[in-house]
Amino acid sequence: MKPIHYNIHLEPDLENFVFSGLAEIEIDLENPSEKIILNGKDMVIQKCNMIRGDNVKECSFNFEEKNEEITIKLPEEMSGTISLKLEFTGNLNENMLGFYRSKYMYQGETKRLASTQFEEREARAAFPCFDHPSKKATFDIEYIVSEELMAISNTEIIEEKSLGNGKKLVKFARTPIMSSYLLYFGVGPFEMIEDTSIKPTIRAITALGKIEYAQLALEFGRKSITYGEEYTGVPFPISKCDYIAVPDFAFGAMENYGAITFRENAMLYYPGKTSTMELIRIVSIIAHETAHMWFGDLVSPIDWKYIWLNESFATYFTYSIPDHYYPEWDIWKVFILESILGGMERDTLKFSVPVELIGEGEEINLDASSAPIIYQKGAAVIKMLNSYLDDDKFKQGIKFFLEKYKFKCASSDDYWEAFEEATGEPIKEFADHWIHQEGYPIIDVKRKNNQLLLKQSRFTFLPNNSDYKWLIPVNIKLFLNNGETDIIKVVFKERETAIPIPENTDAFKLNFMQSGFYRVKYEEVILEKLGKLILEGKFSPEDIFGISNDLYALIRRGDYTLEYYLKFLGDYYRNVDHFLPMIDIFTNLKKLHLILPSKREEISQLGRELSEVALDKIGLYPKEGENVQIKGLRESLLRSACIYGSEKIIIYCEKKFQNLLNGETINSDIISSVLKAGAFSNLDADDYFKKQLKDEKASEGEKVRILNALACYKDKNKLKELLEFNFKEVPKRNRLNILYGILKNPESQDWLWEWYLKNFQTIMKEYPSMHATMSIAAVVPIVGIGHEEEVENFLEPLMKQMPRATATIKMALESLELYSNFIKKNS
Repeated sequence: MKPIHYNIHLEPDLENFVFSGLAEIEIDLENPSEKIILNGKDMVIQKCNMIRGDNVKECSFNFEEKNEEITIKLPEEMSGTISLKLEFTGNLNENMLGFYRSKYMYQGETKRLASTQFEEREARAAFPCFDHPSKKATFDIEYIVSEELMAISNTEIIEEKSLGNGKKLVKFARTPIMSSYLLYFGVGPFEMIEDTSIKPTIRAITALGKIEYAQLALEFGRKSITYGEEYTGVPFPISKCDYIAVPDFAFGAMENYGAITFRENAMLYYPGKTSTMELIRIVSIIAHETAHMWFGDLVSPIDWKYIWLNESFATYFTYSIPDHYYPEWDIWKVFILESILGGMERDTLKFSVPVELIGEGEEINLDASSAPIIYQKGAAVIKMLNSYLDDDKFKQGIKFFLEKYKFKCASSDDYWEAFEEATGEPIKEFADHWIHQEGYPIIDVKRKNNQLLLKQSRFTFLPNNSDYKWLIPVNIKLFLNNGETDIIKVVFKERETAIPIPENTDAFKLNFMQSGFYRVKYEEVILEKLGKLILEGKFSPEDIFGISNDLYALIRRGDYTLEYYLKFLGDYYRNVDHFLPMIDIFTNLKKLHLILPSKREEISQLGRELSEVALDKIGLYPKEGENVQIKGLRESLLRSACIYGSEKIIIYCEKKFQNLLNGETINSDIISSVLKAGAFSNLDADDYFKKQLKDEKASEGEKVRILNALACYKDKNKLKELLEFNFKEVPKRNRLNILYGILKNPESQDWLWEWYLKNFQTIMKEYPSMHATMSIAAVVPIVGIGHEEEVENFLEPLMKQMPRATATIKMALESLELYSNFIKKNS
């Protein structure tokens, strides 16, 4: 059986936090049936009628709340088309899931609104439905709400009339055929700007007093919709698309069809206050969510296991769309850090998952274990596929797939078959290796005379017995002893192979421009040659990054020593001032500095030297017209230099902080480091920080910066007080920021595990399951060090109590084992 159409009537009460509703569902009973099973959650069903023509009969029903199922007994065995009409009531919860309530302050007054977050199985908390992406239907939505409130849904308003009692009826146009998790219901005191210059209308919607900061979203929303239409060849099927900033929001954003929702700091741009890197993040998130209008909304997964078709493609276009409009940002370098490296970091664990999840069912375990694979690794594989083919064939395959399955659901096989049909390229083998197989390869390369000997195996930090092989598109840059260079491209799919090279080859670099999702291990003699080429400026930032990042991964596995890694950086990276490799190096050094107290002096000395040299080259203060990545690098270098004890940088940042307290405006591209320096140096900043957190005019981004800075205190008692303040005074949506900041603070390592154990149940109650289990993945590998037996005793029974957290717990335990082993070897 499948739904054909829904009529949904809702009456939300923002004063009493409840709602009532009617749902009439037209259903096609393909086979004779005596019952219909709908999904429902946290609601009361008051009445259910079966309607066929003029025949209306009341039906008995059983609501199994544990299974979130409403079993409706039909008057008799029936087939064909019937309708069910259900009356129901529910609560507007405060969990930022389902149909929930939110609030904000405006001119000293509390304003309340209702919003929704349905992915993946929360539409059932707002109305009875077939709550699975394969059960697509059309929807007619209407609300009765207070006259002064704005009503929003997926489509445009077609009727709005006063009912004469302070209420109004608002009706929306029929939606396209769509999945239930993509619906949106929004009611509250909002304001709006719109662009009606061409179809579709683009609207940006915010809380009162913030609409001036939505201009960027309006403009880039238009650009993203235009890009999507032109790239795919499929027009956007709704007459408007909304970009909505919701004050309380659990995630970054959500791709509701035609009504995209965001955290405020993921959408609103405050000139002079939003940093350049925050601006790029906002634009990237808008691009990601807009791409979903085609990847996920137009064509939806036939089962949750195929969610990668949504998220991997949307993540790829997170970078592709901004790059189209702002090529000077060089955003594909950020892609390497976020997607390639982010996916690798997760996929390097023995316990991993494939991009296409295993098994089928009503839900997907999208959590800290699977999300980096589905989003980041999936996007990296899509980028590699684009390089493996070419831009034209890649686009041709996408267009054909979307046209063939628009307003339908699809599986991975549907995608690959459509792609092969459109391009004539046999890519199924590529897909089998990269989409259906967990893990990724390392290529061990050695030179023997005039050949490169390549051997591939699965790369994990801890030993594995995998016999996997991959089809690897390998690009090799050759450096010849006459000063010339050459590029070799091969497809490597056997366990071992030999590649001929010119006799006068002096050095070589595999994974040229870091286009592939694999690592490379070189002999030390080749590494030293590559290091000298870095000193001579012969490599791109991508390749400089690749050499050091692969080496860092190999010291964690135990192939090279920590001392060798630090010496290699000191010898060959002392003049590097590129965003990509330096951001990565300082991320790695901070992690080593945190977990290896006995090596802190040595790591700090290297960190000081590298950061001071780079800052001398790029300058301490932002310059007008400079590259955006230099702006991002400077912020990271300032913070790192303070951590590693650079006296001159500490003095500089402390002076800037004192100027801030005296009313000076600090450039948004360095203020994060200045705030952290103020907290780090124990300057008297408490009053300033708490005043900013309570200021209703301060942006969400400014408040998040303050929370991140507070986590840098060096006083343990202040950190403990901060956690108490956090869970009492900070909005729920931001409370985990401080926890994640404090766990990176060396002063928390001897007590934070005990605090986490004590407060774990509170975290579980307060947050959606994905965020609660993410805290396990973040906290356990770091503050669990030294408490390994206690951690295991805590987490083992938790896997039975919380089956959906099992994968995240296994991942966290393996990460803890990795760090513990590394510390023993290097202490």
